[in-house]
Amino acid sequence: MTKHMTTVCVRITEEEKRELMKYGSLSHTLREAMKLYLNTKKYEDVLAKLKELQAKNPIKTTTEEEVRMIREDRNR
Repeated sequence: MTKHMTTVCVRITEEEKRELMKYGSLSHTLREAMKLYLNTKKYEDVLAKLKELQAKNPIKTTTEEEVRMIREDRNR
């Protein structure tokens, strides 16, 4: 099965082009940059959802409570 590739035009300066070319072909470097950007956005979404869930269901323990729980576990 072949992938359908879409052409995207990007305007960059000559300096940006030189910098990108240091890491490989322009198309490969830009493709990798887009993957990194999309993964970063996905992770940001996941972290935002996690923070939202944590705010709805906060679990708070003090250091003393944690020490007590660890000691109880050790004594089992």
